[in-house]
Amino acid sequence: MTDSPDINKCPICGEPNQCGLANPVTATRPCWCFTAEIAPAARDQIPDDALNKACICPRCARGELTAKP
Repeated sequence: MTDSPDINKCPICGEPNQCGLANPVTATRPCWCFTAEIAPAARDQIPDDALNKACICPRCARGELTAKP
């Protein structure tokens, strides 16, 4: 059994993902990622267990990928 991903952290780099939907204060508004262009390389880096469960961060979305420590 695997743990669920932390919805507040980017599953690629582990940094805060700035997800608007994960924040109760902004959860009724669209997240920044709804209109962002996500780099294809970033999509390829998202672990299977985090797909559709945790946002990536803006930096990783732009393709500035940083591996988790």
